[in-house]
Amino acid sequence: MFDTAFREADGSEWLQRVFGADLPADVDPFSFITVDGLHEIAGILAECRAGTVLDVACGRGGPGLWLVQHIGAHLIGVDFSPVGIKQASSRAADLGHDLQVRYVVADATSTGLPSDSVDGVVCIDAIQLMADRAGVMAEVCRVLRPGGQAVFTTWEDADQGVDLAALFEAAGLLAVSVEERPDWLVRERAIFERALADAPSFPDDAALQGLAEEAEFVLPRKTRRVLGVARKPR
Repeated sequence: MFDTAFREADGSEWLQRVFGADLPADVDPFSFITVDGLHEIAGILAECRAGTVLDVACGRGGPGLWLVQHIGAHLIGVDFSPVGIKQASSRAADLGHDLQVRYVVADATSTGLPSDSVDGVVCIDAIQLMADRAGVMAEVCRVLRPGGQAVFTTWEDADQGVDLAALFEAAGLLAVSVEERPDWLVRERAIFERALADAPSFPDDAALQGLAEEAEFVLPRKTRRVLGVARKPR
């Protein structure tokens, strides 16, 4: 499913023009993260300068690459989609050879990385899609060095059952904060509403059509857009 979605996103002019309108040019318009959100995450992970950040479910790579450029860190991106990893690798190569980046095709519950090997972890708009959320969080705790921080963005609602604070604590991480970001939700809903309005005019844009279908499911739901931060005990 995600291989197809990544291919469709790569060829969508609508996503580039509308979804990516208020994002930096080098951030791939595939998640609903905002530019303010990216800067906030970069500030949280600023202590990873010259260290290594793991981007869990990195997809096409845009937000993770933007973050490590601003932090001054090395990057390891993990995703189970070979297409996403190929596109992320290509994007990293286009940005220049001074970046220290490595991409791995692997499941988020089993990255293959050594224990205590990364200084920070980021997971943007993906944990809600994972079947074994507890396993993902346990793997994050395992690979994170003592004192390192993990940052997750997601949605919380009664049906999906995503509870970041509970996931952090069950994995042995200390929940620093889980805070609502209503302005992120405003941007998301505006994009979904635009997708519904524009879909009839662009029948051949598969990525837009998929987003419009998702909008019909998502817009009636009540969700909280959240940013969660956890730290591994020293």
